[in-house]
Amino acid sequence: MELFEYTELQSRLSAIADFDDLTDPEALEALVAQLRPYLRNVIGSTIGKGGEGKTTLATNFAYMLAEEQAVRAEQGKSAKPILYMEIDANGDGRTDLGLDATIFNDHGKALRDTITNDGNLKVVKGVRPYLDATISGRFCADIAGRINKLADTHALAAYLLLALLLAQISHLYRWIVLDFSPGDKAIQRAGLAAATHLVSPVHNTDNAALRGLATVTRLIRQNRRLNPEVELTAIAFLGFRKVKGEPTTELTNVRAKIEKLLSDAGMDPGLILDEYVRDARSIATLCRNHGKPAREFALAATGKLRDEKGELVPRPRDENGRYADAEMSVNLADDYSSVARGVITRVRQRNVQLREKEMQGAS
Repeated sequence: MELFEYTELQSRLSAIADFDDLTDPEALEALVAQLRPYLRNVIGSTIGKGGEGKTTLATNFAYMLAEEQAVRAEQGKSAKPILYMEIDANGDGRTDLGLDATIFNDHGKALRDTITNDGNLKVVKGVRPYLDATISGRFCADIAGRINKLADTHALAAYLLLALLLAQISHLYRWIVLDFSPGDKAIQRAGLAAATHLVSPVHNTDNAALRGLATVTRLIRQNRRLNPEVELTAIAFLGFRKVKGEPTTELTNVRAKIEKLLSDAGMDPGLILDEYVRDARSIATLCRNHGKPAREFALAATGKLRDEKGELVPRPRDENGRYADAEMSVNLADDYSSVARGVITRVRQRNVQLREKEMQGAS
C-alpha cells in the first residue's frame, strides 16, 4: 500500500474558465461530447436518500471487480486496477476498506481540493490487489458549496469538474466506482455528469426509499445537458430475507412497487436485478467493524485469509468474543458476488450499445 500523487493533471478550472450564463449552448455540448468517450468505465453508486446501502454496495462491488482483475493477471491476461472514489463527508467507504488508520488519512481535504481547486489527486494504491482508493471525510462537505459558488460564475460547466478530472485518469483504470452522496444536488449533479452507468441500492420498503429512487430518475432527466449518456443501469436489493434460497413476500411487494415506478417514468422494469443480498445485519456490521468487504471477511471467517506475509489472519470475532459465523459470512459474500456479476454484465452490454451508437453517428 502506498500513497501516490497525480501531479501532471491539466487544469480543470481553465477548462471551464470561459463559460458563463451567456455562453452558447453549443460550447457546453461540445465539451460534454469530448468527455463522454473517456468516462464509459465510470460506474456510480447513488440513491436519492441516505441509509440505503450505497457505500456498502460500492465498496463490495469495487472489491469484486478488483478480484476479477487479479485473477486475470494470474492467468497472464491484461489487467488494470479499479479505483474506488467516495465523495461523502461520512467517509464510510474508507471505514469499509479499513483505511481509517493507514498511511494517509486527511479526511477528504486533498480530494476536496482536487475537485474544486485544481489540486493534485492523491490515491492510496494497493488498498487490495488491483484496488486503489481516494480518501473521503469531513472536508468533502465543502465540495457542494464550492461547486455552487463556481456555478455562479461558470454556470452549468462548473458541474463538469469531476468529469474533467476522471477523464484524465480513466485510461489508467479498468473501472472507476464513484460513490456519491444523496445529500446535496450539487454533488448529485457532479456525479451524474461524470458517471455513465448508475447502480442504485434499495434497502428499505418504506415510501422514502421509493422517493429516493424517483429522485435519481428525475435528476438524470434534468441533467441531460451535462451528460446525455448516463442511465440507471441496475437496481439492487440489499438486506432482504431469503427462505430456502427464495425471496419473501416483503421483497416481491417492494419489487412490484419499483417496477410500477419505473414504468410510470418510461423506464425498463427489467433494471431490477434478480440477484439480491440477503439480510445478514450481524455479519454486515462485523464486516464494517473489521474493515473488510464481504468476500474478504468470509475468507477470514473460514480461516483462509492470509496477510501480505502469507500468514493466516486470525478468524474475526464478534463483540462477545465469539467467532463470526462462517456459513453466514460465505452466504453474504456469495450474494455480493452475484449482484456484482449482474451489474457488470449490464454495464458491459450498455457500453457495447454506446459504442455502436457512436460508430453509427460517425458513419
